[in-house]
Amino acid sequence: MFKNIFLASYPKSGNTWMRAIISNLYNFDKEFNLKTLKSIPLLSIKKNFDEFENKIYSDNNVLHFDWVSENIIDCQKILNKKSNHLNIFKTHSVRHKKFTNETVNAGFIYIIRDPRDVVISFKNFSGKSLDKIINELLFEKKNIINTNGAYELISTWELNVLSWLNYKTVPRLIIRYEDLKVNIKEVVIKVIEFLNKTHRIKLNLSDADIDQTIENTNFNNLKKIENKYGFDESSEHSRFFRSGTSNQWKDILSKTKLGLIENNLKTLMKHFNYI
Repeated sequence: MFKNIFLASYPKSGNTWMRAIISNLYNFDKEFNLKTLKSIPLLSIKKNFDEFENKIYSDNNVLHFDWVSENIIDCQKILNKKSNHLNIFKTHSVRHKKFTNETVNAGFIYIIRDPRDVVISFKNFSGKSLDKIINELLFEKKNIINTNGAYELISTWELNVLSWLNYKTVPRLIIRYEDLKVNIKEVVIKVIEFLNKTHRIKLNLSDADIDQTIENTNFNNLKKIENKYGFDESSEHSRFFRSGTSNQWKDILSKTKLGLIENNLKTLMKHFNYI
């Protein structure tokens, strides 16, 4: 049985951008488009539990979170036996003890983004108020989201980050979103090196191939593709690839909101050089 690899993050932290990069690396012989991202699907979706019986649902035909938590390790065992995907999965889940472990997981890439920018991006994507988003990011430990028919626990930004940082029994690569903006080639090379150590499919790309992937998946090109062809992961409130800029919070967040975020997340923000 092949073990999976996770591409994990709190929402609106660059997960889908990294999916674009990695999916292009593995599908370099094909013309790049946003459908390529489907080779790195979400784990916590109803479709992935099709083979299970006695499923338990919450309202609106969504799989109950407790039931998913009890079965998600077995779900990964089933998916890991299949060969019709890369065995790389996207997730925004906090890494609680039942979510995954080294018996099914070969390693993970975690993307972290300045939480002050996360709240701006999440507000625009969700249509919720800034105060609501900040409250969820800071305080709602039981915050769950519906990911195509199954609930996923994203928890708070701090607990989400810490849960993956404290998962040390498998190889991991931690990437700052901001480094994707300013040191993209260095980051992509690190990603290739990590995947070649942990993934069953090895990447053998030239320097020119890497440069082409970076060009294919730069944020402006992703925006152009979405504007022209659409993207099924966009929301009713916003294009998916909307801005992608860093430090947008400087023009939007009040001193009160900044103080609330920075005071509550001081330790991790200092650790990642955000303050």
